[in-house]
Amino acid sequence: MGTIVRIALRNLTQHKVKTLIVGVLITLGITLTFIGNSLFESAARSVKKSFSENFTGDVMIQAKSEKKFSLFGYDEVAFGRNEDPTPVIQKYDQVLAVVRALPQLQSFTSQVAGYSFINLDPNGQAFSLLFGIEPDSYFHTFASIRILEGRMLRNGEVGLLMSRKRVDQIAKGDKTVFHVGDQVLLNSFSNRGPKIRSVPLVGIYEYVVPTPALEVVSFLDVQTMRALNAMTVGTKDQVKVDASTEGVFGASDDEFFGTSTVTKGGASAQVDLANVLGDKSVRNALQTIDAGSWHNVLVRLKAGSDPRAVISSLNAQFTAQDLPVKAVDWKSAAGTTARVTDAAQIIFNIMVVILAIVAVIIIVNTLVISVMERTSEIGTMRALGAQKPFVRRLFVAETMLLAGFFGLVGIILGSVGVLVLRAANLPIENDFLQILFGSARLAPELSLGQVILAAVYALFIGMVSWIYPVSIALKVSPLKAISTE
Repeated sequence: MGTIVRIALRNLTQHKVKTLIVGVLITLGITLTFIGNSLFESAARSVKKSFSENFTGDVMIQAKSEKKFSLFGYDEVAFGRNEDPTPVIQKYDQVLAVVRALPQLQSFTSQVAGYSFINLDPNGQAFSLLFGIEPDSYFHTFASIRILEGRMLRNGEVGLLMSRKRVDQIAKGDKTVFHVGDQVLLNSFSNRGPKIRSVPLVGIYEYVVPTPALEVVSFLDVQTMRALNAMTVGTKDQVKVDASTEGVFGASDDEFFGTSTVTKGGASAQVDLANVLGDKSVRNALQTIDAGSWHNVLVRLKAGSDPRAVISSLNAQFTAQDLPVKAVDWKSAAGTTARVTDAAQIIFNIMVVILAIVAVIIIVNTLVISVMERTSEIGTMRALGAQKPFVRRLFVAETMLLAGFFGLVGIILGSVGVLVLRAANLPIENDFLQILFGSARLAPELSLGQVILAAVYALFIGMVSWIYPVSIALKVSPLKAISTE
């Protein structure tokens, strides 16, 4: 084996131009692959940290539904219009009993999500993503915000918390400046009609774990959020109407608006128009906000717990107790927003595969030319007794040495590139890219996984590239060597 390696090294150094052409291709491909995958791996970690620390926790429990919905509601819902209301958790107390019994439980909270427009009269409206919360349990579970002005929202209090970024965006774009203590008019639209609520701005916050692209979220007391979502108590009770009131429904416009005496079927009845609906208890019930409705239960687990095992256990218990809910991980809870990073990484890896195929084709062509130029040398080795396995091992050694050495150079250059990018700490201004990379700064990290992946790419290129050139080399006969100058 040592002899083959020495011959392979000699051949590589004797054909410096071809060796450098192939080596540069391998180095460039491995370097770009290393930096790109490091960026996306760091982005995936940042997105997970951002969502799990600020919004989703480790596990989210939601109602079962034919449609997919996330922490923010249905993925396909149009911003600002809750045309298809997000389903609420049924048998909520029983669900909480299962959650409280978890040995891995650290804390939990519940949440209602919705959308509204902030009235900026006379400057129009600004879209707002709202989370209806119970402040004590929510900020115990997500100790992720820092109050910059005003104070924290309190349990049972009507009020709103807005992010510093959102307040600044509205001031810059819509020329409306909000201060703590101002009344904020919120308008929502649903299939149950428009809802309007005025709430005081009690505080302005920022995230401890930076989440710049998602700081459009405002926190609202849950009862106001339920009112904006039209989450009212419903009833299917039949209402009995007495004979005198029933006569109103057959009255003409003149009879109804002109007199309080209604005649129907020859009978005359005096109707008290001020109390024509009689008992108002049903109507009042229909206007009562459902104080027990929640969209999601967000669970934070103790350090070291396996979320997948907990989710599996929870879903088994929900099924056993016939509870119409399911537990999902943080990525499902984050919905489309988190899946953007996965999709981008898949696209990037597809591009890497295409680049690898192109590189292999170029390398194969270069090696084939090298084989053709070495016909005399190969034939002479065969004439001196070299068998086909020897020739095969020689070319495999050359190709693997080439891929291994320049692959290592690519890994080193890629590592330097990652460290330079991290040191530069470049700002990300675009909101989409902030979501994609889970940060307002470009700060990739080195990892052993990326070193291994880059090495695998290099070995793959080496292993694939020798197949065709070797097949040509094995066809060279001693006779051809004698007849070739």
